[in-house]
Amino acid sequence: MAELLLLDAPSLESLLPPGLFAGLCAVGTSVAYQDKALIQARGDARPGLSIVRGGAVQIGNPGLDGSVVITSILGPGHCFGEMTLFGDLPRTHDAIAKGATTIGHISPAAYDRFAQANPALTQAILGMMARRLYAMLEFADDLRRLPLKVQLAKLLLAMVREGRARATHEELGARFGVTRVAIGTALGALEREGLVKRSYGGIDVPDRERLRAWIEDRTMLAKF
Repeated sequence: MAELLLLDAPSLESLLPPGLFAGLCAVGTSVAYQDKALIQARGDARPGLSIVRGGAVQIGNPGLDGSVVITSILGPGHCFGEMTLFGDLPRTHDAIAKGATTIGHISPAAYDRFAQANPALTQAILGMMARRLYAMLEFADDLRRLPLKVQLAKLLLAMVREGRARATHEELGARFGVTRVAIGTALGALEREGLVKRSYGGIDVPDRERLRAWIEDRTMLAKF
C-alpha cells in the first residue's frame, strides 16, 4: 500500500538534480532491515537523515489498545529524520520496514559537509518539508471538519491507479485511526452512491472525475 504515503509530497530524489541524490547516498551508511524490523522508535534522540534506498518504511505510532495509526508509507527516494537535523528534535514516530528494506543513514557531520558543497540539497529538503507540512495541515483540517466517508473518498481519489486503489480495510483504518468496521460503513455509503466498488484486494473507482466532483461539493469552505 505504498500509495498511502504523503500523497502530495514529492520524494527528495525527485527534487534533486541528476546525480546529486546518488552522491548524497554515497556519504551515508547503508543498513539492510528485514520485514517488520524497527528502524527507529518514537523518542529516539539520534540525529541524522535517513533515506529509503530500497523497499518501504511504515511511519506511525501504536495506540494504547495496540493498534497502529499510520502516518505515511515511504518508498525509495524518500527520506525521514530531517527534523532531527534542522530542529534538534527527537524522532516523532516509529519507523518499521515493510518487506526487505535498505536505509541510508547520513550523520549530521556528513550531511553538513555535503550540503555546504551542494547548496541545492538544503533547498530541496526545505521544499519537501514545506509540501509535507501543507499535506499534514490539510489532513488535520479534514479530520476536524469532514465526515469519515469524505476523508476516505479524498484518500481513494489520491490513491487510485488505473481505476483501482489497492488497500485493505485494515490499512485504511490505520490511516485514519478508526476500526475496520468504520471503514466498511464509510465504503458502503460511497458504494451506494455509485462512487466506488469493493473488490478483492482493493477498491475500484469507476469514474474518477465523478468522485472528484463529489468531493469538491463537500469540501468547499463556507464563505462569509
